Amino acid sequence: MIRHETIQDYVERLASGKPTPGGGATGALLLAQGSGLLAMAARFSDHEDLARRAATLTTHALSVSDDDERAFAEVAEAFGLPQDTDARERERSERIQEQTAAAAGPPRALVAASREALDLAERVLEDCNSTVLSDVGAGTSAVRGTLMAAALTLETDLAPLKDDQARTRIRRDIEDAEALIQRADGIVNRVRERIQQ
Repeated sequence: MIRHETIQDYVERLASGKPTPGGGATGALLLAQGSGLLAMAARFSDHEDLARRAATLTTHALSVSDDDERAFAEVAEAFGLPQDTDARERERSERIQEQTAAAAGPPRALVAASREALDLAERVLEDCNSTVLSDVGAGTSAVRGTLMAAALTLETDLAPLKDDQARTRIRRDIEDAEALIQRADGIVNRVRERIQQ
């Protein structure tokens, strides 16, 4: 599981040429790091309640990284099923649909968790200790990376799906991610303005 690997082992596995871990898991780790930075900034700004919420998000993000890796492995396995008969081709197609719909779960969870992380970033920024302004900005930027990874993963999941309800739900999540990316940019801009004052 990703959360128990060393950073070096994870990065080497990421670069190995195997299908997992991939962009979704990496997005989850960005959220874990971003939330960690926000927790630190909250503590330096005497907001222990916000720090605890951010720490909870960090733990959740690590869990989602493992969920994403498992889900994508199931999709890859479905694509590798034999299709040498009509029955096997139908079974393969059904499995691809099922596993692709399921694989949208982790990136959807990342969009929701990123919204909470941005809420925390804005709260911390309200009366942030000036010594950790850059950490708020860096943490928010990491969350932005999470949102981009989630949107791209969801767009990839959308392509093979035939179920209209699933497609509509995923499109909505992509739109949410895009709106949150703009929100993250606004927070980072406010951080930079404060730093430059």
